[in-house]
Amino acid sequence: GHHTVLKPGVIIGNDCVIGHLTVFEGDCTIGDRVLIHAQCHITIDVIIEDDVFIAPFFCGANTKKITHGRDYNLKITGYAIRRAVRIGIGVLLLPGVEIGENSMIGVGSIVTKDVPPREIWFGNPAIKHGNVPEDEIL
Repeated sequence: GHHTVLKPGVIIGNDCVIGHLTVFEGDCTIGDRVLIHAQCHITIDVIIEDDVFIAPFFCGANTKKITHGRDYNLKITGYAIRRAVRIGIGVLLLPGVEIGENSMIGVGSIVTKDVPPREIWFGNPAIKHGNVPEDEIL
């Protein structure tokens, strides 16, 4: 997309679509057939596996403290989005979180902990609301 930023160390697989104004901070791997819509922020040390869908305005975090103007020695912690995950509009993902294969995250959710495979989570904080139906599994 227009005005997309790819910093060093970004690896993007085959048949991917990246929306306008999306930023990749570097050192991340994007699998094949991934669709990342407009205005998303992908931080350092991230894995996004094959067949993932990410709606607009997704934002992942990689530190638990705001460091601006301070000399903290913080560890950067990425996150993992496993195969065939679907993420709704405006989702926020905290550092160190893993979204399990074929899971779905609802619109506007704040994901604070790992999501097991094949589960539907949403809310603030996001919690389990069900299982992904068999006919929705890739």
